[in-house]
Parts: sequence; C-alpha cells; structure tokens
Amino acid sequence: MKWFFLLLISSPLIASETKGVQVQGSCQIKVVPDRGTVSFTTENQSKDQKEAVKKTNSQMNDLKEKIQKLKLADSELKTTNYTVYPVREYEKDHYVDKGTKASMTIEVTTSEISRLGEAMVEASKVGIQNVGSMVTFLSLEKSQAEYLKCLDIASNDARKKADQLARKLGFKVGEVQSVIESPMLQQQPTPYPERAMFAKGAMMDAAPVVSIEAGTQNFSTNIQVTFEIK
Repeated sequence: MKWFFLLLISSPLIASETKGVQVQGSCQIKVVPDRGTVSFTTENQSKDQKEAVKKTNSQMNDLKEKIQKLKLADSELKTTNYTVYPVREYEKDHYVDKGTKASMTIEVTTSEISRLGEAMVEASKVGIQNVGSMVTFLSLEKSQAEYLKCLDIASNDARKKADQLARKLGFKVGEVQSVIESPMLQQQPTPYPERAMFAKGAMMDAAPVVSIEAGTQNFSTNIQVTFEIK
C-alpha cells in the first residue's frame, strides 16, 4: 500500500509537465580587430648610473615625441616597464661589476593598425631596436556590438532548427519556455611575429613602410532554446 500511494501522488506531476523541443542556436563569425598595439624597449648600460638612465630616458622621450607627431587615431602611449639595476658578470673565480643598466618599455596602441609600421620606423631613428610582437584586438565598443550581432544570429538559427523539426515531425512550435546562453567569445589578442628592425636608422629610412593588415578573429556564442510543442 505504501508504494502504491507514492505512485499515485507522483503520476499527476509527470503528466502535468509541458511538452517542449530543445534546440541549439549557434553563431560563428569572423571579426576584423579595430585596435592594434606594439611595444618598444630601450636599454642602455654604463659604468655611470646617471648616464645609463639619462640615455634611456632621452631615447624614449624622443620616440614619444615622434609618435605623437604621427597623429595616430585614438592613440595611447603607456609605460609598461622601467627598471634600473646593477650588472655583474662572473669572470674566472669572482663577480665583476660591469656598471648599471637602465631599461624602459612603452606600449603604443591605436585604431590605425595599418600605420603601426610608421611607429617602428620612428623607433629606429632614435636608436631603439627592440620591438615586440604586434597584437590586434577588439575594443570594448566593437566587442559589445559584435556580441549582440552574434546573439541575433544564434537566435535566428535556433528558430530555424525548431521550425525545421516541426515540419518534419508534424508538430507546431509554440512560445519560448527557456533560454540558456553559452558564450564562447574568442577575443584573445592576435599576435604577429616579431618584426626585425634594421641595425642602422639610415637603412630603415631607405626601406618602404609596409601597411600592416589587421587580419580577423573568431567570435562565437551558443544558446539552448526550449520551445513549447502545441
């Protein structure tokens, strides 16, 4: 009797569940990044600490001035590293003081990705040869816009799949019962191989400035939608 009673009270719950069909809507698009960044590092070593610091600061200030004159659109300059430290090398059976090294790195970011090559040329003119890999990425504004666009595509895809199942299996699609989103926003910055700088500024001046292409990045999201079956 006990088991029979439990069966009776559970049966109405099963019978009252709303019938539905669950489909997955997907969106996978390629997006052109609208921001690019590249880093420049200058290092100088001298027996005199003040000399090492002075030369490093002078080179970086000269580069900043030249980059500002380029008037890159939506440009940002940020110092990401500045260190001053003693240099000691092991020779024979003891360490020898080699002086002081000063190092500074700035990061140049702009929406004019194709013109970052001009910044590299300016770096060579002031004697800065250490240029990091260029990275492209999506700005927050474009990322949000592409995200909403992708949601529209995924929603339309889910509806089309539900309608297709309805036609093939002979039922009618009703109201949306639930939506679960599974974003897979692949917004990792796209690195480019390091571009070697010429050892002499004159050689760099003679070389043509290459227009850099931004390339594309993948952008995707999935949603699970449950529709009522009429």
